[in-house]
Amino acid sequence: MRYIDDEECAYVMQRYRECHDFYHALLGLPVFREGEVALKAFEFANTGLPMTGLAVFSALTMKRGERRRFWDVYAPWAVRNGARGGDVINVYWEEELETDVGALRERLGIEKPPDLREMRKVERERRRKEREGMGAAKS
Repeated sequence: MRYIDDEECAYVMQRYRECHDFYHALLGLPVFREGEVALKAFEFANTGLPMTGLAVFSALTMKRGERRRFWDVYAPWAVRNGARGGDVINVYWEEELETDVGALRERLGIEKPPDLREMRKVERERRRKEREGMGAAKS
């Protein structure tokens, strides 16, 4: 935050960075790339911070299936929940450590996203079966 001259703005940005992992836990988004980009889309809709909006463009570098899943499933979820949910940047996480995450989501008006890990698992299994079917067809 050494490049931010305004002390109050520097504090807000420092706090934002420190809370990143709490956002993952709150939203149930994994820490691999798709989850990170979905989180940035949520943050942009929720906070309006320009850097979070710019980070969403990294979705363009994802593999085709990841990109499709992001735009079809996670981007709409992130925009809807980020825009209507409570301001996560104002949550005193230190006071919420004992709060059930489901109760906190409900209080903030945030729905849990579809399970990205499960969706990826199903997709891998589908591709594996396709490959096995192609191998059997060649025999």
